[in-house]
Amino acid sequence: MQTNNDTLQKKIPITKLSRGKVAGKAMFKISVVSSKGAVKRAFMSKEEKEVSKSDTHAQIAKVIIDSLGELKGVSVKIAQQIALGLPFLPQEYLDEISKSFNSIPPINKALIRKIIKQELHDYPQNVFDTFDNNAFGAASLGQVHKATLDGKALAVKVQYPGIASSIESDLSVINFGLKRFAKGQDIDHLMQEVEQRLTEEVNYELEAANTKFYEKHLNHELIVVPSVIENLSSKSVLTSTFLEGKGFEEFLKSNPSEAVRNHYAQLIFDSFFIGLYRLKMIHADPNPGNFIFMTDNMLGMIDFGCVKKVDKEFLKEFSKLHVLLIDKVSDEEVTEQYANVNMVDRGDKAEMLAFYQSTIKPLDRIYIEIFEEEKFDFKKNADFSQRGFNTIMKVQKSQRHAVHKVNADYIFIDRTLLGYYNIFEKMEATIDTRFAQKLVREGM
Repeated sequence: MQTNNDTLQKKIPITKLSRGKVAGKAMFKISVVSSKGAVKRAFMSKEEKEVSKSDTHAQIAKVIIDSLGELKGVSVKIAQQIALGLPFLPQEYLDEISKSFNSIPPINKALIRKIIKQELHDYPQNVFDTFDNNAFGAASLGQVHKATLDGKALAVKVQYPGIASSIESDLSVINFGLKRFAKGQDIDHLMQEVEQRLTEEVNYELEAANTKFYEKHLNHELIVVPSVIENLSSKSVLTSTFLEGKGFEEFLKSNPSEAVRNHYAQLIFDSFFIGLYRLKMIHADPNPGNFIFMTDNMLGMIDFGCVKKVDKEFLKEFSKLHVLLIDKVSDEEVTEQYANVNMVDRGDKAEMLAFYQSTIKPLDRIYIEIFEEEKFDFKKNADFSQRGFNTIMKVQKSQRHAVHKVNADYIFIDRTLLGYYNIFEKMEATIDTRFAQKLVREGM
């Protein structure tokens, strides 16, 4: 008897031709929706035009998300990366993304067996002592199964079929739709950043290397990184030790004390800045599911597919910029340093200063506000991450011509931080910023 999951699995287009058809169909729909909206607005009042634009945005967003869902592939990961990387998008698009996060059906058991046989050269029941055919966790690019071997509990992540070859067709849909939102802005460099992250994330061998790097170099007595089992891993299967503990939602539902919430939030916060300034690498997926709340005050960190190496020279200039902002120096000095990180074009000093003050300066608050005191209370500032994203959107909306000046590394770090701050808001935690400030100054 065929299960619902089997039916869903068969519907997933895997070949380049079949995925191309889905992409082409989506692009045609986007063009039709966009054209119809433009024709209608020619005869509307100003107020009616705004309502119509919003409706058009929502329709295009739905076409994009529906087609990505049909493609399966990197759909959710694309949605997350685009939402973070292109924050000037209309709220209608961001709202539609939020509906897609848990929409991917699981891979059926037969296909899991086939993938493991192909990658590890035998069926799961022969590779492991025990293997649970039912996934206990979903990743955007795969799913995770629990197994045991020689008395060790293991986590086995299996990648969805056809993922690596799906990026081009999946991104073609998103890029085509976003051009309608961006209205002629140069977003190519931001899209290239997204493509690079996705290409890295589908390579489990690279994720294994990242995991081993963090396990070796993070060096924090209270943070645990799983150990990769190399002989049971490949490009599409990643096996590591299983970290026992509570997931984020379970942790919050256990009604932890304020002290406990602060403790774990502090570990997450410090781990980000240790990664950035000491490892020159950041765990760049601000997903609460990537943290395991373990016993004995230990924090588990998992899923190192979305990791970004930070250029040393950029980081040096980035650090100088934020020390200047923390020290409240003049706008002229700050403008000069923004030019050093390629956020302000060099030229007439007065024009540079005017551009900084009108366009870039509002973004300073995203990084600096939490450093103005030794401690920052995310319970009292529960809207901080939303204010940050709104600021970016407002800046980009008012200065559409300036999108090409947004340094990809700068915005990547800031948007990742905002994602982490959103986690702290949900935890209602207070963060001590002194250690992070020390690392910032060391980075100069």
